[in-house]
Amino acid sequence: MTAVEAYFTDVSARLTELATTQSQAIQEVADVGARAIAAKRPIHIFDSGHLISHEFIDRTGGLAAYTALTFSGMLSRGNPWVNSQRRATDQTGEASARFLTQWVIEQGTLQPGDPLIISSVSGTSGAVLELARQARHHGLTVVALTAVDFSSALPPLHSSGKRLHQAADIVLDNRAPYGDAALSVDGVEATVAAWSGIAGAALMWAVTVGIVERCASLGVHPTIYSSYNLPGGGKTYQSSRHRYETEGQ
Repeated sequence: MTAVEAYFTDVSARLTELATTQSQAIQEVADVGARAIAAKRPIHIFDSGHLISHEFIDRTGGLAAYTALTFSGMLSRGNPWVNSQRRATDQTGEASARFLTQWVIEQGTLQPGDPLIISSVSGTSGAVLELARQARHHGLTVVALTAVDFSSALPPLHSSGKRLHQAADIVLDNRAPYGDAALSVDGVEATVAAWSGIAGAALMWAVTVGIVERCASLGVHPTIYSSYNLPGGGKTYQSSRHRYETEGQ
């Protein structure tokens, strides 16, 4: 078997494992998301720097309710609010994260009852822990998308001693191995092909499908984007965006 063949075999097996082990968590997140859309609430997504924030915002087949929240020395929700690249200079980012998280909550971006999905493979940084803790304290439902075993083998960097999966209401475990890279190639010492990106995308698309299914059962019709590249796609996108902004679903 070539390395490429081994890669696809490995991906297939890992996806099957996700479908089995994460089924309950996927259903729980889908229920939370559907209730949020029915109540005309956004579903916030914070990604610590991988695939999720790009894959699910304004995406074909995705939900208009997904709203990106960035938090890395700069806070934004569509437009930059704070442009202070030098704030996060303490060792863990905890002090600056505490200040910035408090600030963004005070602006009304994150409202009690909103779902917040936080994606971090390691789940150990002060920034993600502070965001999760303060969001839950403020009454949001926090979903962690993380690698539980990998994270548990790393030292926590937040003063609470906790990792992201210990500070969330619901955990989607991407099952990434220690170090994230998943495949060994003959004659090469290092493992290759990080797993967390594919796993995170697969879990979130499963959640999305579950949200849409539950919305349908509630008689709610969420705004779903179609491809911008289809004939008339630009107008369709603008129409979808207008529908979401005026109707909130």
